[in-house]
Amino acid sequence: MNLIGSYTALRNNSKAAMLAAIEIYNKPQISYRDECFSILLVNAWELLLKAILSKNKQRIYYPKKRNQPYRTLSIQDALNLAIRFFPRDIEYEPVAKNINMFLTYRNNAIHFYNQPGLSVIIYGLAQTSIVNYRDLMLSIFNIDIADEMTISLLPLSFGATPDPIEFLQRTKKDPPKNRAVAHFLKEIAESTNLLEKQNLDTGRFLTVFKVNMQSVKKISSADIIAGVTGDSNSSSPLIIERRVDPNISHPLRRKDILEKIGPTLNGIKFTTHTFEAIVWKYKLKEKANLCWRSSNGGLTRYSNELVAILKRYSKQEIEIALIEYRQYLKARLAERQKKNK
Repeated sequence: MNLIGSYTALRNNSKAAMLAAIEIYNKPQISYRDECFSILLVNAWELLLKAILSKNKQRIYYPKKRNQPYRTLSIQDALNLAIRFFPRDIEYEPVAKNINMFLTYRNNAIHFYNQPGLSVIIYGLAQTSIVNYRDLMLSIFNIDIADEMTISLLPLSFGATPDPIEFLQRTKKDPPKNRAVAHFLKEIAESTNLLEKQNLDTGRFLTVFKVNMQSVKKISSADIIAGVTGDSNSSSPLIIERRVDPNISHPLRRKDILEKIGPTLNGIKFTTHTFEAIVWKYKLKEKANLCWRSSNGGLTRYSNELVAILKRYSKQEIEIALIEYRQYLKARLAERQKKNK
């Protein structure tokens, strides 16, 4: 009995489940859409988490009990164990809370049946969960599910742009009478507050994605725009993804990060040089969710998420970054001097 399992099989099945979930969601006329989607989404996450454990030589089965068959880990136990293997640039806590919200929804779907407006919340959680899943799969397994299918959900059945925040604000004035729904929304609010207090990225928990139906020629300012092409040979929607205003998503300059962290970072003097060494060593400027650089050059901005990530680097990791960065600068200087001779 292989107690570790095959991470390639788990990974491939996970990807298949996620692609099936997206395909089902993007069929606006399908009945029981949110519920079917959530079942497949949770299954995709469970398989991915077990694939991560398997890849790191961790068992995915519980200890066998006498006269009972082997049982694989529950998704909750797999999630708890996978925390050690999350990449530094993907914060575990908001991702875990997003998954747990879907577990709550899946396990209590019968109590949420036919609740007006709740699909808007599910949409926001769902699109965020897919982005989290894509980033984790790409970081750990070097597989991008966006290569096979658009990861944008098309909420065509809403009739208007879905805004989870607006929905939550309305429920403050008119609380839902259904206890299960009220508890679900309360859990969202409490999770958001907790993440903010810990200076963690709530964008990994619940995000607002704006979607508009427009002709291709009129594309202007939406974050995600679905336009129908005039090409008679193409019957599928054209999805165009655009970045959010960097003033909102990446509000920090380098000096702001230095002020937020303070004079030392885990026992090491934190200066501009220290900052540049860390982001160079661990390639943090290559992460779009952490760093935005103007196409014209010169202007670089960072997200709030980067502050929390920097604080998680150990003293030893920072020292290694400083040593290697110093060697890199010396080698670059020597190369320049060689060219100038």
